[in-house]
Amino acid sequence: MKRKKIGITIAAMVILGLGFIVYNRTNSDRYVPDEDEIALHIQLDTKEDIGLLIYDYRIGNHEYSGGTSNADRSLIKHDSDNIVVWNKTELNNSPEPLELSIQFRIITEYVTPNYENIYPEDITRYLNPISWEAHFGESYVITITGDKTNGYQAAFN
Repeated sequence: MKRKKIGITIAAMVILGLGFIVYNRTNSDRYVPDEDEIALHIQLDTKEDIGLLIYDYRIGNHEYSGGTSNADRSLIKHDSDNIVVWNKTELNNSPEPLELSIQFRIITEYVTPNYENIYPEDITRYLNPISWEAHFGESYVITITGDKTNGYQAAFN
């Protein structure tokens, strides 16, 4: 009788374990954009945490600027995945394919964000611009590496 209980317990644990594996594979935490959105995953792989992440971008003849910071005024973690989502309305209903060009700026210390995205030059690091053809309903990944002493690089994945 005792062996039967142990067998049932082991079988239940195996079923629960397999269920957990299936659940994790089907319920990814990756953001999936709607058909009228573009999602940009900005993966930090830097040596230190950063204050703000600013991005200046152009689509067609339209120039935009945005940024990411933590609401609690803490630094953005050096290994974080930061997701930016744009929809057709925000991008002036631009026709596809979109020629997207983006340049990141890292603000190495936390400062209060402002709508003009103007920050002190001594804590601002400019990254190389990246351009690609973007489509609505798609996700794109850009990895930022480096440090404030040697500079940062952005690479399209």
